[in-house]
Order: sequence, then structure tokens, then C-alpha cells
Amino acid sequence: MRFWITKGSDVPVHEQLVRQVLLGILSEDFPAGRKLPSVRALARRHGIHSNTVSAAYHDLLERGWLELRKGSGLYVRPLHAFREGQEGLDRLLTALLQSARGLGHEPE
Repeated sequence: MRFWITKGSDVPVHEQLVRQVLLGILSEDFPAGRKLPSVRALARRHGIHSNTVSAAYHDLLERGWLELRKGSGLYVRPLHAFREGQEGLDRLLTALLQSARGLGHEPE
């Protein structure tokens, strides 16, 4: 799992993490059941504060994209859990990313 963090960007690091995880989930680059790196490991790898990573993960958890498994960590929830309730732009983005992947294009 690769993340690209730009500290001097107009987009806050927290939001960069949220967007990249969402893109990975919607493109199925991060499949259902995949464990995310720990807060500490991701913060250390990118030289960012662990509270920033924790806040991004917490946002995704609250939105229902991730699930917490006590004592194990955070995992990607199955996409079918969202398809029933998906609306508008989320549904279009999912279809676009899946079509692009089917044509051989990678999220990068």
C-alpha cells in the first residue's frame, strides 16, 4: 500500500490520507478485508504526526469505509456494503474506477 504525502500542499495531510484510502477502496486497489497499516507505522514512514493519521482513519471509520477489529486493527469493509446506499457522485466514481481498472489502467 503506497501513499503520497505532500506536506506543502494546499490540501491538508489528513485530507490527503482520507482521499487516497478512498481512492484505493473505490478502485479496489485496497480490497475488502485488507488491513491498513498501523497509525504509528504510517506516521513514522511518512514523517507525519500520528494524530493526523489517527484522525484520517477515524473519519473513514465513522463514514463506514473501515471496520475496527478489536486487538487486530482497521480493515477495509466490503464494497457491497456501500453499493445499496451509494448515491450520485460516489456511484459514478466507483463505476469509473472499476471500468478504468478493467481496461488495464492503474490508480496511480
